[in-house]
Amino acid sequence: MALSVGTVFAGYTIEAVAGSGGMGTVYRAAHPRLPRSDALKILSEEYSRDEQIRRRFLREADVAIKLDHPNIVTVYDRGETDDGRLWIAMQYVAGSDADKETRDGQMTPSRALHIIDEVAAALDYAHRRHILHRDVKPANFLLAKNDDDDDAADERVFLADFGIARALDEAAAGLTQTGIVMASIAFTAPESIKASGVDHRADIYSLGCSLYNLLTGKTPFSRSGAGGMAGVAAAHLFEPPPRVTEYAPTLPVALDAVIAKAMAKEPDGRYQSARELADAATQALADVVPAPNAQPEDRFRPPPSTTAPPPADEVTDEISYLSDFFSGPDATAAPSLPQPLTSPAEPTHRRRPSRRAVIIGAAALVVVILAAATTLLLRGPDEPRYQAQTLVHLHGSTEVAVAPRAVTALGPGDADAVLSLGVQPVALTAPNGRLPNWEQSALSGSPPVLSAIDTAAVAAAHPDLIIATGDIDDATYGKLAAIAPTITRPAEAANQGWNWQNQLTWIGRILGRQPKAEELIRSVNSLQGDLSNQNPGLRGKSVEAVRVSDSGVAEVLTPSFAADYLESLGFRYNPDLARNPVDIGTTRPVADLARIYQIETDVLVVIRTDAEAGRGGFAGLPKPFATYAGRMVIVDEPNAVAAFDDPGGYLAIKFLDDNLVSRLSTP
Repeated sequence: MALSVGTVFAGYTIEAVAGSGGMGTVYRAAHPRLPRSDALKILSEEYSRDEQIRRRFLREADVAIKLDHPNIVTVYDRGETDDGRLWIAMQYVAGSDADKETRDGQMTPSRALHIIDEVAAALDYAHRRHILHRDVKPANFLLAKNDDDDDAADERVFLADFGIARALDEAAAGLTQTGIVMASIAFTAPESIKASGVDHRADIYSLGCSLYNLLTGKTPFSRSGAGGMAGVAAAHLFEPPPRVTEYAPTLPVALDAVIAKAMAKEPDGRYQSARELADAATQALADVVPAPNAQPEDRFRPPPSTTAPPPADEVTDEISYLSDFFSGPDATAAPSLPQPLTSPAEPTHRRRPSRRAVIIGAAALVVVILAAATTLLLRGPDEPRYQAQTLVHLHGSTEVAVAPRAVTALGPGDADAVLSLGVQPVALTAPNGRLPNWEQSALSGSPPVLSAIDTAAVAAAHPDLIIATGDIDDATYGKLAAIAPTITRPAEAANQGWNWQNQLTWIGRILGRQPKAEELIRSVNSLQGDLSNQNPGLRGKSVEAVRVSDSGVAEVLTPSFAADYLESLGFRYNPDLARNPVDIGTTRPVADLARIYQIETDVLVVIRTDAEAGRGGFAGLPKPFATYAGRMVIVDEPNAVAAFDDPGGYLAIKFLDDNLVSRLSTP
């Protein structure tokens, strides 16, 4: 359970939650004696009792505390409480990270080169001290603005999370069993996948992958993601390095050569220091020769393989390592090994598999073992495996005997819940077939996004379980159930309200991840409480939300996701908008616009989807809005509008917290 603001832990006073992960929580905390805030990483009680994880956690501090560099997050202290909780105090970096900035569309080539240049300095410093990082990726590049300068070139960059770093001369066999590297497979060097000798050049390969990601917004070999982690691992081993100009054709072609060398399969073919890579990239960006005008998808797509095995079940390509509090979802279950295609008519004598095919299979096996081991560690020894269950819902009962591996999420909010729980759906729905960016960024592959339930498209995704908690009729349910076991809302939902918490709990139960669902709900409650405390000007103020579309104006009722979210920040929602038995849905149409003259709340949130929306202003609103005397906040950016849709969800709340609270709290 997250510590509340004001709690004193190991002498530090908790100020806010800075981040959380599968192993514990990072807080912003006031130093016991000095006038500053530190980042306090606290291992959960469960994992503080695990001896192997304790050693890893303490080793992170012991490794990182040796590193004194302006581009490396400084570790100040570590300790253990009387009840056995382990903690590390480190430098607090107020800002963002390169992964988030890239996903939010805020990364430019010059900014990317500045970040890589700073990270290169940090890596070379660590490498000179015979320390490898082993999880170099944009999510570990923390960014902070200089107080007196908004120039991106002066942005401060810190390399974080030496949680799986190892000293070259350290006998780490007891800490890294069977050569498993708990890192993000999308940024992992081939020699790490093969569990062969690894030196500092593995970090340089990962830095090249990171540069590619910052310049293109894509992870390397993203097309191979349909084959799960095994597909990405095989691509690292055998596919040629990707071209930057495939996705960013206006960038200089010289950058393709930089990535090709940085991501060379053999370490001897790479840059031999991070500084060499950064300098080459800087020089290449000055190249004025753009990529030829060609259709990127056609020009650089590798030829189809005639011998490749069928893809494994889709899984996330991100594996959280044991100290990963800054980034990455929890690891998913290991993917199934690719099975060979067979038929009765095949001849008995078959050609011996090629060396390449054998190594691909071996790579897949390594990744399967890696994922399985990581999942086991993250699950903990006391958490049971998936238990067969019969789920009673509005359309009957459905038995689920094994953990679902290919899930479709077809109802409003279902995708948010499934993704929040760390499961990658094989198909999902979204209005107009377009996901908001806060859901898109949680996807690791490219599953079909449907604008409505299309049973043919659902069948083509080959699900083994269909989740559809929206309003569907019996005929549609019957068609879906003929494709795969289908579960709708729980039976008790007919007599209870349906909100994101109920939905997440229900879907967590379906997927065997109910403890994870409960933890997410607790974390939201804690974070919203922190936000309310940090923005005392919101507490007690009256608020109301209205929706404006081309079809008219409607007031948002309570309970609803929009009303509940605003109340979680400390607002007092207009009690006159309580839902009654005659209301249909979570809004009440305003038949007479004169009603707008009667709105007297302190704050009015206007959610716009009308034809004049999209410019963040008041133009095009019905005239009565001009007489509103309180503070009006316009929400018309499509991602923000989507985040307010019922029933809401964990990802939606995180987006609103990051993008709306500051606007609501501004006088």
